[in-house]
Amino acid sequence: ISFVIDGGGFALTTGVKGDVYIPFNCTINSVTMLADQNGSVVVDIWKNTYASYPPTAANTITGSSVPTISSTTKYTDSTLSGWNVFITAGDTLRFNINSATTITRLSVNLKITKT
Repeated sequence: ISFVIDGGGFALTTGVKGDVYIPFNCTINSVTMLADQNGSVVVDIWKNTYASYPPTAANTITGSSVPTISSTTKYTDSTLSGWNVFITAGDTLRFNINSATTITRLSVNLKITKT
């Protein structure tokens, strides 16, 4: 599952950047973020059912292990400590930038196993 956040040549800003509908059951195995240049960004991921769309901050799946790039161009985590890694068919994911500096384009990639 990949989601690209593009600032159109400008530094990324905070807030909700978009949503993805997941039509199958799966488990998240890892998260990788890739930035176009050195900088910092914190991206929270929220999940809710289609019936209860949209997700909010109360629906975070990352717990206290929010994906963070800090003064570099990449980040990966396969431990996912504290994450709610289970996605049910019909869930929606929302990507929210908590903070950002310098980075103008970012891809957030969730490696999954379909269940």
